[in-house]
Amino acid sequence: MKSSHGTFAAIVWIVAGTLVYNSEPEARLFSWQTPVYFVLGMFAAGALFGNLSYATVRGMTHALVVTKIVTAPTRRAQIGLTVTGYILFALEAVLIYLVARWTVRMMF
Repeated sequence: MKSSHGTFAAIVWIVAGTLVYNSEPEARLFSWQTPVYFVLGMFAAGALFGNLSYATVRGMTHALVVTKIVTAPTRRAQIGLTVTGYILFALEAVLIYLVARWTVRMMF
């Protein structure tokens, strides 16, 4: 499960970078910053945001069990946790996009 969080973060970094490079007039595709941004950034985003996402999901699941909001592995609990996971992934994608945009603006 931990590797899927890192993979998701790396893919979102590449997609967000492509969108940012296309929309920012200062960003140049043929420069030394481009491979640094995409290659190093992909690994850094996978490690940083992947671990952060994994820790958040694990912490939220643990908190729900400790507070006895989720007491048994029922179908309703599974649906609720799945929806919560999708919301967290969406928030992570927005955060990665904002960091990617900030990074491109700082590089150029």
